[in-house]
Amino acid sequence: MWLRCIVAKVRFIAGLPQNQYYPEKIVTLGDHIRKTRLERKLSQLEVGKLLSVDEMSVNGWELNRHFPPARHVAKIISFLGYIPTDWKEGSLGKQLRYARLITGLNQEQLAQRIGCDETNLRVIELDKRTPREETLRKLTEFIKDAFVKF
Repeated sequence: MWLRCIVAKVRFIAGLPQNQYYPEKIVTLGDHIRKTRLERKLSQLEVGKLLSVDEMSVNGWELNRHFPPARHVAKIISFLGYIPTDWKEGSLGKQLRYARLITGLNQEQLAQRIGCDETNLRVIELDKRTPREETLRKLTEFIKDAFVKF
């Protein structure tokens, strides 16, 4: 009895199995952080070091327990390599808030920069007030510059 052996070169094409911790939907900034971290195979500790925060901060952001402070958002955007697309859309207030976060400014700092009252700025961000023409021009320019930066 003769045994014949046939060797065939087979190539399987399939995607990698998805990490169980990968967010089902990418909605929040925390989801974007987790998605990017997992794609780059980094630990929360490593991301924390990159962003100059502790791993518990990264954990809290990824679990959407809290939103990162304004002073960290610019570094987070750099880490992601992109601005979440929905940030460029929506109302003036929403765009203003995200533009402010991208630049790392708090409401007080932005109000001083554009020459308006901090309370007025807060109400504009909440879409409860339409700014006057001059303030609107300054805010629109600020938003445009913030999104161009990245």
